[in-house]
Amino acid sequence: MNPSGGLFWHLHAWRHQAQWAATCADIAQWLGQMPPVPERSSELVIVGASAGWMMPSAWLQGFGSVTTFDVDRWAAPLFQRRHGASLRASGTALRCNTADALTDMDAVLQAHPRALVLFDNVLGQLRFHTPTVDEASRRIEKITRRMHGRRWGSLHDAFSGRTQRQAQAAAPAMQRSIQKHQTHPTPGNAATRPVELGRFSRQLRAQGEWLDHLTDHVFPDGTPIHHIAWPYRPGYCHWLQAGWINP
Repeated sequence: MNPSGGLFWHLHAWRHQAQWAATCADIAQWLGQMPPVPERSSELVIVGASAGWMMPSAWLQGFGSVTTFDVDRWAAPLFQRRHGASLRASGTALRCNTADALTDMDAVLQAHPRALVLFDNVLGQLRFHTPTVDEASRRIEKITRRMHGRRWGSLHDAFSGRTQRQAQAAAPAMQRSIQKHQTHPTPGNAATRPVELGRFSRQLRAQGEWLDHLTDHVFPDGTPIHHIAWPYRPGYCHWLQAGWINP
């Protein structure tokens, strides 16, 4: 069983497309603010692409080629089913790989030296694929350090937890902040929670302790960050963060 994907995930995503419409609109808005792509590097590599459930085909059509990686065996055929026709219409080459790009980022980056790399809701899932939170934090840090000098972006879980059910219909609109310098306290410590969490918690009417996805150090200092509410299911919400790094 894939703890953060698989057939059950795809069924859940398919059934909740209407409920996720506002979140998808926020994601589309963020994607549209991507730094301009030079003509010579109009290639996109998506790591953790899944089926592209929350990604608009129109944005993908702006690239000359799109290459996806996901360990889930359902991801490639479903991504092609959802976006393939649109990409063929725009002349965008599509290649979907069933592979774990995170375990060998060197090979991926060497094979696609000019590509824009997007980590699509994957870095926040690493805590479910490693034995300890410390190891997950080290993996995330190693991956982001390897991206130094590259053009890349990430959309990922920051926190997730229970909310009052009625709050789902009034999730806060996308918000913005700037990544500030932080020390590295123990993952899960209250000191790791940025000010934005308190604001989101109040707006979502959060209940109980929320899960820390260990992604508070993904972006370099000074990175503009978009904060997006994702009502994953009634009574449970994810707080997504998204940002672009353009060296």
